[in-house]
Amino acid sequence: MAKLLEKFLQYGVTSTLAAKAIENELSVSKVRTLSLSDLESRFGMSHEEGRFLKKAVVRQPIEDSLVHVLLQRSNYTCCICKGVKSPAYVIHHITPYEKSQDNSYGNLAVLCPNDHDLAHQGGLSLRITPDQIHKSKYAWEKQCELANAQKAARMIDIYETSVHYVNIKRIEELCLNLFGSIPTTRQMASLKAAHILNRNGNFDQKYVQENLSGGAYLFDYMNAGETRHYSELLREISGAVEFLDLSDAADHGWRRTKALEGKYTFFIGGVTGQSPAMPITDATPPVLLYYNRKRIRIEWLIDPRFLMSNTSIGSISGRNHFIVYCLVRSVEKVAASKRILVKAQPLLIAQPKVSVDKTPAIAYSRRYLKDLAADEEDFLGDLDP
Repeated sequence: MAKLLEKFLQYGVTSTLAAKAIENELSVSKVRTLSLSDLESRFGMSHEEGRFLKKAVVRQPIEDSLVHVLLQRSNYTCCICKGVKSPAYVIHHITPYEKSQDNSYGNLAVLCPNDHDLAHQGGLSLRITPDQIHKSKYAWEKQCELANAQKAARMIDIYETSVHYVNIKRIEELCLNLFGSIPTTRQMASLKAAHILNRNGNFDQKYVQENLSGGAYLFDYMNAGETRHYSELLREISGAVEFLDLSDAADHGWRRTKALEGKYTFFIGGVTGQSPAMPITDATPPVLLYYNRKRIRIEWLIDPRFLMSNTSIGSISGRNHFIVYCLVRSVEKVAASKRILVKAQPLLIAQPKVSVDKTPAIAYSRRYLKDLAADEEDFLGDLDP
């Protein structure tokens, strides 16, 4: 159904008309070959619907990948009204297809049928200009991107195979405080069988160090699903504790950031650190990870014994794009530098599945205007004798 729907959308058909066509067992190829009278008499289309479909399918279709990306980035919602006027949508050519035959991403936007009609009104009655659509499109995509990243983060939707650090003791302590015991996970039985977890479900560090670890670092053996186990426990915790967006608060300054003091949060962004010296032992000092910007600095101290792999130990060095789940311990203003200093206790560090492009929406608008100017220059150049 979704693929058939997107196929019609490639030709500028509204989602409601596409759904009706599919319900009546029509495909793009059928519309192309059938007569208008057949569409009306045999497939339940009105005269206007049939005419529109016949006219639409002679266009050069938008590429499948562009349709998919455009709809996902806009959450299948009109970038002008944000779905207030109608849940239906259509892919709109900002510069009309009849004039440009331009199916590029920059010339496409998701509109509801109502705003689509307004965008096509000409003359003095023009209500929505191409420039307004461009600006609304990129601003809405940024808003959707943030909302999607926050949703994924709160669901602990991460790459479990790329979990770099787990504060095992703190996660287990949280489980005991919230649930009275360590919840059962899909990996718990095998971890208990390997004696990595004791009969109560707690990590048995002494056993692991004495019987499994080779001594280079704690987890330098064939793992039995530890990262999946603790990721699943964090999901259980997230059902009882709300994780707030520290990265978004950091972008908004003192008041928003200070409000997160004592709260559980997630941070998505560029985190800098330095790998600990090998071998990692009980005497290895904590590793400092930090996020540094002009107005704010966020610091996390991690116990290097709980870096989950050799890859994790290496990747901590330098600047990496991580999601850090943490408890914000303190938020203070540093008088000398007039910066905000946040100190947080990390629970788990991983690669995020969904993140946010920090490029401001205004930059996309400027890029659009620059592209317009370049196109105009090329056009004038073509006119020169």
